[in-house]
Amino acid sequence: MLVSSCKKTNSDIPYTYVNEYINLSLPSYLNLNSVNGWVYYGAGNRGLIIFRRSGTEYAVYDRTCTYDPTATCALVRVIPNNILAIDSCCGSQFSLFDGSVTNGPAVVPLKQYHADLLSSNSLHIYN
Repeated sequence: MLVSSCKKTNSDIPYTYVNEYINLSLPSYLNLNSVNGWVYYGAGNRGLIIFRRSGTEYAVYDRTCTYDPTATCALVRVIPNNILAIDSCCGSQFSLFDGSVTNGPAVVPLKQYHADLLSSNSLHIYN
């Protein structure tokens, strides 16, 4: 008899084509003017988190939690005044620096997208 665990480790975030150009000088992206600044952006599977790692480096993650991407509540949000994102549905926490899991039950990092700074005010996000 085969017994399987009831814990979910499915990291199959549905593929969603992303090819976005962001004008960083627009008021809606003011938070990205400083290191550790972040904004939500309406693209990807359930939205994106754009995070500024350094003066020239950005990280972009899908907001879908990797613990159980099929759950309707599997949505990560940034913890205010912190560099972590949390899924209040399962309690998993993720680092905004690299998307890694800092507290389970998730074991797979957040899905990350490419982010190229094209000029001082233009960011290209794609997969």
